[in-house]
Amino acid sequence: MDFRRLHPLLRFYSRPLLSFCRNINVYDDEMAQIARPDWHLIMDGRYNKGLAFTIEERQRLGIMGLMPCSVRSIEDQLDAARANFDAGPSNISRFTYLSAVHNRHRRLYYRFVRDNIEEVLPIVYTPTVGDVVATYGLNFQHATSLFISIHDKGHIRDVMHNWIDEGVRAICVTDGGRVLGLGDMGANAMGISLGKMVLYTALGGIPPTSLMPVCLDVGTDNQSLLNDPLYVGARIPRVKGPEYEEFVEEFMETAVKCFGNYTFIHFEDFATPNALKFLKKYQYKYCCFNDDIQGTGATGLAAFINVERITGLKLEDTIFVFVGAGSAALGIANMLIIELEERGIPSEEAAKNVYLFDANGLMTCESKDVPEQVKRYLKPVEPIKELQDVVEKLKPSVLVGATGVGGIFNEQVLKTMAKNHERPAVFALSNPTSSSECTAEQAYTHTEGRVLFGSGSPFPPVVINGKRFTPAQANNCLTFPGIALAAITTKAKYLPNSVFSVASHELARSTTQKQLDAGTLFPAIKDAQEVAFNVGVAMAQYLFDNDLASIYPKPKDVCEFVRKSLYELEYRNSMPNTWCYPEQPPKPKEKPKPPPKVKDDDK
Repeated sequence: MDFRRLHPLLRFYSRPLLSFCRNINVYDDEMAQIARPDWHLIMDGRYNKGLAFTIEERQRLGIMGLMPCSVRSIEDQLDAARANFDAGPSNISRFTYLSAVHNRHRRLYYRFVRDNIEEVLPIVYTPTVGDVVATYGLNFQHATSLFISIHDKGHIRDVMHNWIDEGVRAICVTDGGRVLGLGDMGANAMGISLGKMVLYTALGGIPPTSLMPVCLDVGTDNQSLLNDPLYVGARIPRVKGPEYEEFVEEFMETAVKCFGNYTFIHFEDFATPNALKFLKKYQYKYCCFNDDIQGTGATGLAAFINVERITGLKLEDTIFVFVGAGSAALGIANMLIIELEERGIPSEEAAKNVYLFDANGLMTCESKDVPEQVKRYLKPVEPIKELQDVVEKLKPSVLVGATGVGGIFNEQVLKTMAKNHERPAVFALSNPTSSSECTAEQAYTHTEGRVLFGSGSPFPPVVINGKRFTPAQANNCLTFPGIALAAITTKAKYLPNSVFSVASHELARSTTQKQLDAGTLFPAIKDAQEVAFNVGVAMAQYLFDNDLASIYPKPKDVCEFVRKSLYELEYRNSMPNTWCYPEQPPKPKEKPKPPPKVKDDDK
């Protein structure tokens, strides 16, 4: 007889039998009086420690038996997480695994990112985040972020009150107008905001419950997204003009009404005209920051300061050519001008050695339809169409690429840079890797290993004539977590341009002499958490010293003040503290009641 056929029947009849047995169980008053916390709350990623719960914690929380009896330390869990991470067959699969860890074990996740930042950064940030954005609709599971649609205009306050955490102190907001080298990505750009928030906590030590990633979904002009059946955003052309600006204005006003006047608002991946417009409009009205302009600018200026330290050529005597005239290039160029003006260079002379080159060639006084922010960089020279001819004629010692056009720094351009200068500096800042202006190997090969190189995306080491070169990554993760840390801990009123110069100099100082001797312009990514903290402390000190902080009185030790605000990546006791009370005094004895008085009428 085939007993497998009986299995469904046995399974069917076991359930009512079990239910019947439960119904006739004797009432257990002892168990009925025990209050057990909600299991779902304990397993929430904010509190869950998995096998790191001690036996006592499991017993007291009522989860004993719901997991194996072994107890692991956080180090054991990190080893297990690393084994799973390494087993991932692709970067996207590693990203998906880490997202699952984030949902289940929040503190373990951030500890893993911090401790393995060199390997994990390319997964949670560039370049893999570009693939995440491109496939966001395909891989979307559940939201840990806030989507505000143009259809919510007039009701943003209602939407914000749906947010899952209280005590928001920082917001990273995008409208997906210009993402990396991918262009208009609409609501898919939420992947970028989430990646930034991860590094706020892992490197900046900012509590994740105080962070809110936001996407302002105003549609998209990316036709491939509009035709994609899995696209998650508003399937309409991108809203522009007064309606769009009113929508952003409502968002800004509502953010501070809901979360306080000192809420730090980080603008990310807005199209260049909008990024520049909103920065000018809101910089001194809110505590806000644009990473594409100011974060990139601070990182770029730090590299220039280190180029100056290596070559001995002063910044005011250096010729710069910026290839690209978008938010990144303008952000770096503007920070350079601020630095030169602080060194005493007159404003009208500060930009004389700074040239911009866009899709139409060298930008001159004859260039048409030039944005207002670019006009200070126009030169009364003959227009030049080809980059190679610009490099040949102007002989820049610093060449900066922020174009999103892969390979524009070709062999001829790089060899010309090497011919004109003993230590040329070349920055290929575009992301993802496929959009980089040149690779590290191309830069070192065509300059005979003499180049001072920095890139937006990571590149492996290069060996030229038996000498090993480690490319420096000009990554904003070295600055923006520290900028956010300072703004949040000091409750900054606003962030003037001068404060980003402080961040630049602190980042430059974090590059050791040994690294400079090796031609490396930035600290190693493995030191990003320490660098971010130092940037945060230096900026906080500046904010306190210049009456830009709202914390009173000013802390005696700013470093210690900032350190005490950090989100610790260690497990603590999951149980509330208990303490002893003195023995209660005995209850007073009741005084004997006097006998009732007898009235005269009763005698």
